[in-house]
Amino acid sequence: MSVSTLNNSMRLSDSMERDLMTSMLSNGESTSITSLAKSVLAVLKSGIVTVWEYTIEVSEAMNEARAKDARFTGSQW
Repeated sequence: MSVSTLNNSMRLSDSMERDLMTSMLSNGESTSITSLAKSVLAVLKSGIVTVWEYTIEVSEAMNEARAKDARFTGSQW
C-alpha cells in the first residue's frame, strides 16, 4: 500500500482511498500543537547547543594555535 501511494503515476481506487482514510482516522492518534511545538523547540535547542559547542571548540583551538605560534616566534599577542 505504501509503495502505491508514493508512486505518482498510480491512482487509488475509491475503495482503496476509503479504506486508507478509515485506517488513518481510526488509529486514535491526535495531533497536538503543544507537543509539536515542544518537539520543534527541542530540535532547535539541540541544534543551537551543537553550534555553540562547536564555536567554543574552534575558538579554543584557535587560541591554542596562537599561543603555540607566539612561543615559537617569541612574539606576544
